[in-house]
Amino acid sequence: MITVTEYAELQSYQKTVLTDNVVETLAASRKAYISQETLDWIIDKYQSARAQETDQVPILDEVRRNSFKLGAYVGYIQSPFNNEQIQILPKIELGDSKIELSKKILKKMLSEVYDIRPKEISEAELEHSDLPLHEWIIQRFLEELEQLIHHGLKRDYELVQDEQPYLKGRLLVQQQINKGIGKDHLFEIEYDEFLFNGIENRLIKTALNYVLEMTQNGHSIVIGHDFADLMHEIPMCHDPLESLGQWREGKLFSQYEDIKPWCELILLNINPSFQNGERRGISLLFSMPQLFEKYVAKKLQTQLKPSYRLQMQPSRKTLVSHRPKNGTLQNWFVLEPDLAIYKGRECEVILDTKWKFIHKDKANSTEKYGIIQADLYQMHAYGNKYLDQKGQLILIYPKHQKFTDHLPQFNYSYELSLYVLPFDLETGILVGQELVEAMI
Repeated sequence: MITVTEYAELQSYQKTVLTDNVVETLAASRKAYISQETLDWIIDKYQSARAQETDQVPILDEVRRNSFKLGAYVGYIQSPFNNEQIQILPKIELGDSKIELSKKILKKMLSEVYDIRPKEISEAELEHSDLPLHEWIIQRFLEELEQLIHHGLKRDYELVQDEQPYLKGRLLVQQQINKGIGKDHLFEIEYDEFLFNGIENRLIKTALNYVLEMTQNGHSIVIGHDFADLMHEIPMCHDPLESLGQWREGKLFSQYEDIKPWCELILLNINPSFQNGERRGISLLFSMPQLFEKYVAKKLQTQLKPSYRLQMQPSRKTLVSHRPKNGTLQNWFVLEPDLAIYKGRECEVILDTKWKFIHKDKANSTEKYGIIQADLYQMHAYGNKYLDQKGQLILIYPKHQKFTDHLPQFNYSYELSLYVLPFDLETGILVGQELVEAMI
């Protein structure tokens, strides 16, 4: 297993030059070596994966014939070649990150974003589990599935159409009339059958099949195949992402509450490229900018006064309106901040998260703390459209050893100001929360 952090460089090696032991030695958090076959496969699979989605960060960067740099994605990639596996953890400090701390923080972020109940994950487990990230996710999913099977899978009545030599349920008259010669002794019927084929069970079966393709942990393989045998009659979902929206809740489905977040975590982020039983590689990747945004939102929601609400990606406003020649009036260039604090219908504060590392000591007109100019232009546009040029804007960056306290205030005008605050990933606390409270 090769473990690196996001933005690390992966480079190919020649089998005739490097042995497996040397390759393992060279693997580090910022640079690692993989075979040319794996490198080519990753480039082919991910180089253009986000090309059509301009709001998404690329999975790969600086792609060359024998190397590339990873983008702001974390998770796991399993190559179909040479049994090579790559674990990608978040970069949480300048320089080399502490691997175990990085893994612990990522688990906390995932548990918060996917609504995994705090009582289910002990601090000791977060700190001392030596499982790779994907094996930890698989293990927890299988533990919840074991509890669900022990409690009992839910069955539903399902309308079944069948052809039998006896009558059962309702005779399908038209189909019976149209039957071919030689099948007169069979009846076309439909009837209700009490089956385990509810959408929840099919999604769980799909997630189970995916993780069995991914796991290389002996314990997970054994119990996973036991569960697959028990669920062998349940069909898989052809489109699990769309089917997740059909997951039912309420008292009748309370036994499924604990497994649902693990199912969502797997099905929303896994990328299976195997078909017809042939292993062709698999990955479980998370966008860190998106994960950071959702983690901040979850934590801030619990810290606001009751009369205020936090909204993610509030109602869309646009930068300009435009009427093309001989056309209708159109709104162009959507402005969609990450977060907004409302009191009633009034927007009080606009917040945006940036998964970047800024530097408090770079306080000069040349380096500007490492803040990108385009981000300040973007915030100014939010202030203009959402706050009518009057109020406060907040940029939130991850806290690290060179950014531990909020920066001095930035002013666009006498009435519109910007604050830059650090968010502590380990504690889940916004440093400078008192400033937010004073604004509202």
